[in-house]
Amino acid sequence: MYQVAICDDEPHAAERNEILLCQILDARNFRRDIDYSVHCFASPAPLLAQLERHPAAFHLLLLDIELENENGISLAAHLRETGSDCSIVYITAHRDYVFDCFDTRPLHYLLKPVDREKLAGVIHRDLRDNYHPEQIKLLTDGCWRTVDARNILYAEATNHKSAVHLQGGEVLYINQSFSGLLPRLNGRRFCRSHFSILVNLEHVHRLTDSTLILDNGRELPVSRSRQKELRKQYIAFIK
Repeated sequence: MYQVAICDDEPHAAERNEILLCQILDARNFRRDIDYSVHCFASPAPLLAQLERHPAAFHLLLLDIELENENGISLAAHLRETGSDCSIVYITAHRDYVFDCFDTRPLHYLLKPVDREKLAGVIHRDLRDNYHPEQIKLLTDGCWRTVDARNILYAEATNHKSAVHLQGGEVLYINQSFSGLLPRLNGRRFCRSHFSILVNLEHVHRLTDSTLILDNGRELPVSRSRQKELRKQYIAFIK
């Protein structure tokens, strides 16, 4: 899932940029909350808190430079110092900052009000160059591991943490709750078959009302409450 954050203390500007962003991604046949998500922040504090919990939470950040009692460039510098590699697009009403932001490696610098075509060009470039939807970063054993989503068989909750089962039998134990892991494994290929199980539909060999069998022979339970949605999403996936 392509995850975007907007940080702007002007509600109207933030709302307009969110609308533009959604229009641009919708035109690419991206579906909100399935293929992309948008999170708006009126100040840096909640954004930083989110990134402290999940350092790889966002692929793209649309960042206002003049924030109340804050400076967007200083915020971006802090993100770079702490290892964040998300793409940053500065948005401001002033041209004067353009040379001050180079050290933070911005993707682009846009003036308010944001021009839709210019923003579309920036987003298309970011999707082309920096977004790899089949690659997912997971924190295991204190290190970030890049995993191809196509190689994931299923994920499950285990002892207040999560386990991700890969092709070949490898299991990655993630120091994150199952509910916290779910947004990372989103999109049309993944569907919950049970309260504590998320399955990769690409590896489903056979589906019944109460169970599903993966292409490696592993049998997983299907809860009654999820039978209808699982079957619907599976049919849509294989078409």
